[in-house]
Amino acid sequence: MSGESKVWLGVKRGLSRHCPNCGEGKLFSAFLTPRSRCEVCGQDNSIYPSDDAPPYLTLVLVGHVILPFMFWADRAFEPEMWVQFAIWLPLVAAMTVGLLPFMKGAVIGFAWANGVTRNSVAGR
Repeated sequence: MSGESKVWLGVKRGLSRHCPNCGEGKLFSAFLTPRSRCEVCGQDNSIYPSDDAPPYLTLVLVGHVILPFMFWADRAFEPEMWVQFAIWLPLVAAMTVGLLPFMKGAVIGFAWANGVTRNSVAGR
């Protein structure tokens, strides 16, 4: 399997919140806690670093989706500031919390495809 297709496979499996190794087992045991062992293939998915990248990627994605609508609504309807806060803050919070597990799965899948583990990062 070529490197590029392995990366895409890992990211795709991670986005679906499945084990990047087999694609069948669940990746998380809790909201953002990777399973120490996949129940299907036994892969240790907790060895892949996914600390700072998932929140960053989630906020970049949410910002690129929400900000154009926020600016458009401000220009088109000129709502009061409290209305803006009442609409956009809960929407941003809900999207961020909802997308975070998918982004963390994608980062774990990317690390799996490239062979990046906590030990390889710490041993630099």
